[in-house]
Order: sequence, then C-alpha cells, then structure tokens
Amino acid sequence: MTTVIIAIFNEEENIIPLYNELKTFVPKPYEIIWVDDGSTDQSLEKIKQISLNNPEVKCLSFSRNFGHQPALMAGLRYATGNIIITMDGDFQHPPSLLPALINELLNGFDIVTGKRNESGNKKTGKYFFSKLFYKLINLLSDTHIEEYSADFRVFNKKVLNTILQFEEKELFLRGIFSWIGFKRKTIEYNPPKRIFGKTKYTGKKMISLGIKGITSFTFKPLRFSLIAGCIFSAISFMLAIAAVIAYFYGYTVRGWASIIIAIMLLGGIQLLFLGLIGEYIASLLIETKKRPMYIIDQMINVD
Repeated sequence: MTTVIIAIFNEEENIIPLYNELKTFVPKPYEIIWVDDGSTDQSLEKIKQISLNNPEVKCLSFSRNFGHQPALMAGLRYATGNIIITMDGDFQHPPSLLPALINELLNGFDIVTGKRNESGNKKTGKYFFSKLFYKLINLLSDTHIEEYSADFRVFNKKVLNTILQFEEKELFLRGIFSWIGFKRKTIEYNPPKRIFGKTKYTGKKMISLGIKGITSFTFKPLRFSLIAGCIFSAISFMLAIAAVIAYFYGYTVRGWASIIIAIMLLGGIQLLFLGLIGEYIASLLIETKKRPMYIIDQMINVD
C-alpha cells in the first residue's frame, strides 16, 4: 500500500489534474490523503467530487488555516501505507518523478528526497533568501539540512513511526527528517512552471518557517549573544577605566556624534539579542500550552 499525503491551500484548479497524474504514476494499491488547510475557495468541493466514486481518495479538512507543516503532520498520523509520499498540491512537485523516488526506496534507502534544481532562478530574490537561509541554518545547526529539498519525499514505515514520536508544536519537518538519520538519497529535478494559481508561500511565511527552523535545531545564536555580550561588556569596562583616567589627567572628550553612534550600535545589538531570546521564549510558551496542532472540521473516507 502506498500513501500519498498532499497539503493544499486554495488549489481548486490543480486538484483534479494532479489527481489524474497521480493515478498514472503511483503504484496500486494506494490511498491519497488530501489535507485541506482551511481553503477559502472550492478546493474541498473538488476533493469531495472525486471522492464520491473513489474510496481511496481521502481528506482531512481543517477548521481554519493552521499552516503547511501541521497539515503534513496530520496526514502522516492517518497514513496506513508501507510507502509514504509527501508533496505539495501546486504541481511544483512533479508526479512523474515518483516512480524514480519509489524505485530508490525499494533498493534499500529509507528516505528519498526530491531536490529542486535552482540553476535557472539564480537572479530571483526568492533564490537569494532561500540560499541565505540554508547557509545560515547549516552554519548554526549541528544537523545538516539539504538545500532546496522542501517537503517532496518518499519514505518507509520505519521512518513514519519515528516521525510520529515527535510531539512538538513548532514543526520544521525538513529539519526533523534530517535529524533522525537513516539511509537516505537525494534526486534532483527541474521544477515545472506553475499552471494555475500562485505560490502560497509568501515572504512572511518563509521568514516564519526560517525562524522556526533555526530556533528548533540550534541554540548557537543564544551562545553567540552571550559571547558577544561578554565582549562588549569588557570593551565598555575598559572604556570606562580610560574615561576615569582621562578625567583625572584633565583631558576632555570631544565628538558627540561618535557617542551617539556608539549608543545606537550597542542599543541595536541589545534589541537584536532580546528579540532572539524572545523567539526562544515564545517557542517554549507554545509548547507548554499544549494546544492542539490543528483542528479537523471534516473527514472524508477516513476511519
């Protein structure tokens, strides 16, 4: 049995074409679990339409938009297959690549990931910020995360059972799949052009996901802030001693501009580190509240 998990948000035009392609490239028997992340268009109606005569088409519909990562996690919790596929519903993850991914899984790998070839997008702002994020998180974190791997992957039941042990609310699945280990392989592909709609991953969502990734998998920024704080405190202490000596020797300090610049620099650094600490505290607060990661409003063909 193969389980395909697709997280969608306002993808009404892509659902039926994507389903028709999946029928061609996914080996039978299979189940397709659509996770509707609070869509406001006709996405849920399209899924209901194809599920009427196809019991293998299933759906979890959220009460509102909870986010892409919780949507994938919900699908994982209801997966029953021995081969599990996670992908997006916007055709940026080509179904035609699935046979190659599944073949590598059957050859002994536990996780096979599709990696986007971004050679044609090097001049775009999204490419720049994406590359910067992966460089930063791999510099700070002890867990290496493959660049441009996204959430297009195939894995086995052993990996699924491992992922389901995680109970954290601030999810960053790309980091979790890298952290757990196991035998893995990456296959590069050229992302097709979007046929319908536009990307739902806005700049704000990408920044939010990036912050989650960094705060979830490394404490090095906090250690860096501690070291930087010690260095600046030592410099300030030495400057204070120098000011006292200058006072007793009758020297006057000139240049108000330099004083203002120093104050603004130190104030900016302090605010930066306070914001960083605030992000970690906010993550802890969310975890301790123990609120559900998502709320399911409707279930279709799901026991």
